[in-house]
Amino acid sequence: MPFSTRAVSSRLSLLAASLLPVLSIGAQSSAATSPTVSEAERLTIGHLMSDLRNLVTMQEGHFAKTGAYALTVAALGDAYRTTTGVTVEIVNAGTNAYAAASRYSGRDGNCVIFVGLNVDASPRTELEKKRFSEGEPACDGDGITERRHWAVAAERQAASMLVGVAKLQERQFGRTGAYASDIGALAGFKPQQNTVITIERLGDGDRASFLATATDTRYPGVSCVLRSGWGRYGDRAATVAEKKRPTADMFPTCDVFK
Repeated sequence: MPFSTRAVSSRLSLLAASLLPVLSIGAQSSAATSPTVSEAERLTIGHLMSDLRNLVTMQEGHFAKTGAYALTVAALGDAYRTTTGVTVEIVNAGTNAYAAASRYSGRDGNCVIFVGLNVDASPRTELEKKRFSEGEPACDGDGITERRHWAVAAERQAASMLVGVAKLQERQFGRTGAYASDIGALAGFKPQQNTVITIERLGDGDRASFLATATDTRYPGVSCVLRSGWGRYGDRAATVAEKKRPTADMFPTCDVFK
């Protein structure tokens, strides 16, 4: 079946460019504090979070050299230094997993982070009793609830999976001249827990198109959508809750998960 290799190359270049804003948005949403937090508090929380992230970087370096994570901050040596006024403690530590807490002198509450631990074994913050996903600092006073964090993570995963599906679809098109019509037939697709992807295909050759939808079993009534090509999908090419339509080929559009 005839198809345009030039069109495939162009679409793949567009997809590569679209990956950056998707991942950037996800990183910002998980790290930002609420707009209601004062500027001084935002700065303090920023230091607390930054010192925990730096600890994770140092721990990965330590693991690469020794085959185990450091059990104490002191074991990392002078290369790891915290912001003035901030203290960091490693807790629940083992050779393959650990958690850490940071606090600011004179400030109530703390921040926590974990790596390698089962979520149920990871610590919660002192005041709000919350924890976020692995490698993401959670802080008392940051204005972000645990539910909101996990909703953002679910939305980010749905959007990222759609970008991955688009990339695999373009490879499929390059090999066969047609998009896959079933997610199970898409070579290289790796399912993720809770996220469900469906595909609808229209046309073949240079007029081929597909519509992909992502939902999460924990957040019913919301979705992300992504489309590519010339197909006319009507109302199906829109998110479930907010009826948002994709603004560009191969770029995901999502409802707010909450």
